[in-house]
Amino acid sequence: MRYFPTPYPDELLGSVLIRACHHLGLAPASLVKVLEDRSSDLFYLYPSFFQGLSRLTNLSSSELLLNHTVFPYAAIALPTKRRSLLERELLTATARGNSVRLRASLGLHVEDMSRRRFCKQCRAEECKKIGESYWHRLHALPGVFVCPQHGEPLCVSGISVLPKLSNVNAKLPQEVDGSPVDWGLDARTLQRLAAVVLESIALPAETWNDVSNEYQRYAEKIDANNRQCCWDVLQCVLDFKRFYGDRFLDKVGLQLSSVGSDSWPARLAHGARLSPLFQLRHILLRLFLKF
Repeated sequence: MRYFPTPYPDELLGSVLIRACHHLGLAPASLVKVLEDRSSDLFYLYPSFFQGLSRLTNLSSSELLLNHTVFPYAAIALPTKRRSLLERELLTATARGNSVRLRASLGLHVEDMSRRRFCKQCRAEECKKIGESYWHRLHALPGVFVCPQHGEPLCVSGISVLPKLSNVNAKLPQEVDGSPVDWGLDARTLQRLAAVVLESIALPAETWNDVSNEYQRYAEKIDANNRQCCWDVLQCVLDFKRFYGDRFLDKVGLQLSSVGSDSWPARLAHGARLSPLFQLRHILLRLFLKF
């Protein structure tokens, strides 16, 4: 094949596939044959077809995984060895084989996080500059509810991220409508939250090998006079709940069933591995301890 679209910065692989269908005049089912891969279906979110996409874009499979999939987010808080194992599995497994892991990390059981999100300002600028818009990886991540570039609330479309690509849902942002969602947090906190997501996916893998130590360091900064960091767990969780509010925690599916030592923020700080939304839990706790 002489032509295949090159991924834009921060473009999801699923968006590249949609643009390929548009540019080449092919239905998603026909594009599968062009990719000549072992996978059988095209998906918007689940990473697959690395061999075919690497061949057609002249980008390595690892580069595609790191820069154009949600892998860096799914790997948040994973020890180095588990992160390496997940990377190998994603590069070799089919899209369906990754569905359970990605559903848990991306909160796709939460309605407003299970649909494609876009920034109206990004869409307008891209259409003016390059003649089309595309789906951004960062816009798809839990915790990113405002555009990191423009600070504008992301619009939530009516298109689910889950089904395989078809003629019905192979749409780009300029082809869909959407409205902002009230997440129950003020604009400044939402912008800080998005910044912590970006910071978290950029951290070296070793950072997460002992996250309890990291939270201990945050606690020392909060109370420099108390090096023993004897937390008042009840007060800490109450402050966490007050910081985010019940509405936001409910909207993202991370309600607090209690405010004691058995609450998920307290358990997470002491090293528990909780699911679903394990990554977002860490991000919320990091933001709370920082601010």
